[in-house]
Amino acid sequence: MRYVAANTTIPVPRVVHYGTAAENPTGLGPFIIMDYIEHHRNMSRALLDPRRPIDERPVLDPGIGQEKLEFLYSQIANILLQLSSLNFPRIGSLAQEHEGDSITVGRRPFATNMNELIIHTNMPTRVFPSQTYGTAEEWYGALVDMHMAQLALQHNDTTENDDDVRDKYVARKLFRRLVDANNLWPDQGPSARSFKLFFQGLRPADVLLDEDLRVVGVIDWEFAYAAPAEFTFDPPWWLLLLEPEYWPGGYSEWMKVYEPRFHTFLRMLEAEEKKMAAGTSGVASLPDNDGGAPAPLLSQSMRKSWEERTWMVNYAVRSSWAFDFIWWKFLDERYFGPNEDQDHRARLHLLSEPQKAAMSDLVAAKADERLRRMVFEWDEALAVDRLNRLLA
Repeated sequence: MRYVAANTTIPVPRVVHYGTAAENPTGLGPFIIMDYIEHHRNMSRALLDPRRPIDERPVLDPGIGQEKLEFLYSQIANILLQLSSLNFPRIGSLAQEHEGDSITVGRRPFATNMNELIIHTNMPTRVFPSQTYGTAEEWYGALVDMHMAQLALQHNDTTENDDDVRDKYVARKLFRRLVDANNLWPDQGPSARSFKLFFQGLRPADVLLDEDLRVVGVIDWEFAYAAPAEFTFDPPWWLLLLEPEYWPGGYSEWMKVYEPRFHTFLRMLEAEEKKMAAGTSGVASLPDNDGGAPAPLLSQSMRKSWEERTWMVNYAVRSSWAFDFIWWKFLDERYFGPNEDQDHRARLHLLSEPQKAAMSDLVAAKADERLRRMVFEWDEALAVDRLNRLLA
């Protein structure tokens, strides 16, 4: 938040103090004290369908006025545009030992999916990344390995039957194979050493508005970290407020409704890019801070990500619970050819004999877990050993 405040015009609250649970004299857990931002409501409340029941996930108002939608989209476009200008030499979380010290990529990344894994699997933190990363491929590999950890170590409600275990194991192995061979982007290759501040948790609920619908604050930065530039280039999934996995009819229906809203957002993003280029946006200048050659405009990169469905690769690799559906319905045939049944059977020949043996052991273990539902606490050494055998 201090880095964003110092390097952009994005309004963030001033942090007064923060600490761990052990440092909290009240005994109420980890804490952060920051300025209160006077506001009327958050952007999600301004965008959501007012007829939507309050106990259901919010959805964009289908009858929202175009002028209102463009005004709100343009402000978030400005925020994303400014974040896209912040470049870093490695992948990881920002660190500042003491106020006044320089801010660097000094700690391991902390992605939203890691938090979800902690909540839902009880897996020991030792299996999570503990370092920063120098290339996009290294981080993609770490992310898909966390998908394998979810499959291996989530004790309940991981799989439906034996074939579901095989589907999920094979999908993770195939994705890891693509990463290892640098074949995720066979036509162009990723921006291996281009890393930008990626605010994974950003959504309209984190954007505070005044009564005139103007942005007065952006909050909840806990999952912001320096990430591969490809993440920044993805179209924002939250333009409809609701994630595609929860959309009635699934991803295909979500994309049909999403596309016209995305084109509206692109127009607003292009307008903000022109304002910045002309110096009329309120931001004097936002060059790439690595001093390199001019990069494609963010709007161009987003349009390409949507058209080529690169966003699906990134969406899948960032969520252990969305990964399998996206892989078998949209990605598997792109990389490995026809697969009529969209499952593991057509891909078994790609596994080595040791990998097939590890899969068989996992199938047996998951069958046993489905019979003996229980709250399970992993022994750290046992968890690491089980995961390492599956990653081999």
